[in-house]
Amino acid sequence: MIGLSNFTPLAFGRETPVQNRDERTVLRIEHEWLRALVERDHATLERILADDFIDSTWKGELRTKSQVLEGLSKPLPYSQHLQNIKIKVYGSMALARGLNEISDKNGRIVTRIRFTDILLYRHGNWEAVAAQETPVSPR
Repeated sequence: MIGLSNFTPLAFGRETPVQNRDERTVLRIEHEWLRALVERDHATLERILADDFIDSTWKGELRTKSQVLEGLSKPLPYSQHLQNIKIKVYGSMALARGLNEISDKNGRIVTRIRFTDILLYRHGNWEAVAAQETPVSPR
């Protein structure tokens, strides 16, 4: 068994290396998540969102992982930028809170969304299990 612990992800056929259980890793995932939404990156979202993921949107609708992935076929007419992200790790759970500024093609902020994301550490990786979005007035 010597050395097996160093290669556990490979022993079980996982392609994704084990992620750290720290705030920096969760922050990186938050930025990857937004990039994947903007760039319509199905594979990255498939990896980040847990199969039991539920998003409570700014419109008050609930969306599952499959509904989020289905929505990738529609192009985005705006850009997004994350701000003021605060991460807190509680063992195998992480809470991410922040602000997503959404701008039109001219760079004018059209809305700001306050968000809270919950990620669980499962099988060596962080997975988003829930998201809550609330609109706030533009500055």
